[in-house]
Amino acid sequence: MSLQIFILGVLSEGEHHPYDLKKQVFKPLDHYTSINDGTLYYNFEVLTKKGFIQKIKVIQTDNRPEKTTYGITDKGREALAEEIYAIFQNFTHITSLYSSLLFLDKVDRQKLGFIIEASISRLNKKLQLIESADSKLSDAPDTQQKAVQLMAEHSHQSLQNDIAWLQKLLIEVRS
Repeated sequence: MSLQIFILGVLSEGEHHPYDLKKQVFKPLDHYTSINDGTLYYNFEVLTKKGFIQKIKVIQTDNRPEKTTYGITDKGREALAEEIYAIFQNFTHITSLYSSLLFLDKVDRQKLGFIIEASISRLNKKLQLIESADSKLSDAPDTQQKAVQLMAEHSHQSLQNDIAWLQKLLIEVRS
């Protein structure tokens, strides 16, 4: 999960402080990701330095640590959309798209549709390469043929599954 995309996306919908994000927003996602405090605060600092988010106010309550509330900047909104496009163009694993799925309303769906089509095409080419390589499995040493066959089958099935999922996503993006 791209934590920076997630932070920008959440802040695009309202002001938050990191602790609030961790307790209210990440809690339902515990089964999908594990975010520690250091990583979370570090990413807030990085996004602040890039000018994508800014400190809005510091809240001090009785005997409690200060809480700094952040909001997204216009530069951050642009970066969020560009990062979503980039992740769809360059992903290697479908799971890296998860954080972007939550914020598809922040991008041009038509543009994203073209990017998803290109990704499907790229995966179809990989699938064709695997299918054409299947005939060369006999080139592997006898002791390795079964292992090579299992790897090829897994790659083939994984690509087919990813393509089917992207096609489903494409329908959703275009609806």
